[in-house]
Amino acid sequence: MRALTEAEARLIRALLAAPGDSERELLEETRLPRSTYHAVRKRVHDEGWLRTRFIPHPACFDLPIATFAIAHPFADSAVQLMERWSRPESNVVLWGGASLVFAVYLHHSKEEARRLSSGLVDDSMRSRSFFLSTGTGTGDVPVYFDFEGVWSHLAGIPGSSKYPRPLSPPYPPGAHVPTGAPSPGLRRAARNLVLRPILADLEGRAGHFLGLLGLTRPEHRLLEDGWVFRRLLPDFRALPPYQERRADQMVFVRGELLPGKEPAALIRALTEQCRVYPFLLAGDGQSLVVGTVGQSGPTAPAGDATRPSVLGTLQEYLRRIEVDSDWVTSLAPVVDHRYDRVLADAPARR
Repeated sequence: MRALTEAEARLIRALLAAPGDSERELLEETRLPRSTYHAVRKRVHDEGWLRTRFIPHPACFDLPIATFAIAHPFADSAVQLMERWSRPESNVVLWGGASLVFAVYLHHSKEEARRLSSGLVDDSMRSRSFFLSTGTGTGDVPVYFDFEGVWSHLAGIPGSSKYPRPLSPPYPPGAHVPTGAPSPGLRRAARNLVLRPILADLEGRAGHFLGLLGLTRPEHRLLEDGWVFRRLLPDFRALPPYQERRADQMVFVRGELLPGKEPAALIRALTEQCRVYPFLLAGDGQSLVVGTVGQSGPTAPAGDATRPSVLGTLQEYLRRIEVDSDWVTSLAPVVDHRYDRVLADAPARR
């Protein structure tokens, strides 16, 4: 596998930071010649290094609760466990392999989350498991599948422009802040928008939108008003190394917050001191789960040799720490950000 060029690494960073920016803004950010920019952007998507996903704002669609789940299946039960965990319509993300399964669920109520967690526990299929149910607000999930920070660090590009981004981002300035339940038509428009890149991937078509061309006016309005937001997600299994560095390990850390400690302070310590940039961080006030991407190859520049111990920093904020990891190549995206599953017909109220 060939290595990434500097132009490719810079464009990937810009796209991860601001997937909704115009072509002109991205050209200015990357400072690439126009012909190079367009050739590299096409290659980034054609090679499957990045994929487009649209994520519904939880507050807009009555999804106030999220569950994050991790399990270590028995070797002969991994496929069965993944099938069982992916079955509920509330499942929007599931990465699975022979030794590790990670999943995300979105719920309409705490009771719905409680029933799901209870139903997924099965001692006959896994050696251990972990479930964390929390709110979907910014304070509960302050980092949600935001890979800008880790890629900037891996590529040796200092700084970040948008990281960290939460599951519930703030509404854009001047947006019409949604109130009340979405209409059936708006819900259908949101589901169609979420499905666009997924169907394109399944049909072998380009799943990205240059400048968001091809969207309908209602779909543009959904983005402008903050009902749905756009992310570009890296496929680390497909991404070539850059300067002999490769993101090839998926690591999940979980533990209990020490008294007086806050998730926001932990994020600052990890990013500013340890130069570790979680793509996921969620907590319920007591427990915390952190998702990071590890790398092999030479250390990235900027003095990493002098940074404090990551484990030591975690121990300043967490107790009863457990670490789960697996190679990126071992984790397949069984359910790949399928938010259309939670945008079906409005749920019945009881």
